[in-house]
Amino acid sequence: MSRTRIMDIVALTREGWRPYELEPDQQVYDRLKCPFKPAADNRRNRSKDRPFWFVRDDVFCCIGCASHCTLKNPAGFQVPLPIRCPVKKPNQDYYITPGEMLARHDLLNAKQAAYCLNVSERTIYNYIAEGKLVRLKENPVRVRSSEVKALRENFDE
Repeated sequence: MSRTRIMDIVALTREGWRPYELEPDQQVYDRLKCPFKPAADNRRNRSKDRPFWFVRDDVFCCIGCASHCTLKNPAGFQVPLPIRCPVKKPNQDYYITPGEMLARHDLLNAKQAAYCLNVSERTIYNYIAEGKLVRLKENPVRVRSSEVKALRENFDE
């Protein structure tokens, strides 16, 4: 899968589009004169040139080729169920777990450290003032993930 196609998928999902899991009727490809239409006998062809359809409300968008065909309420598509895709919660700052964050980063900013310790950013600044964490940089404040990990193991609250 090309980098451009991946970026298209990321952009569409951020805008609320979701993958259309079903295969449209062959007549859709015939009307569009699509060069990448799937073979009629092999509907589940997963080659790199197969069309990728996304849906939002009653609009369908294909990112199988550079044309990016977009169809509003077309014939030949089964109506998808109104299932909501999971979206990022407004108060959820990170998609990775605190353990993964500590494993991936050598240095953490105050917000990341607070997330890993499940405390407020103000508490992180208090830990720095108390000497529990060492400030490595003035602005933005950075602390070592190893110190946060040690503090996390010795957390007694």
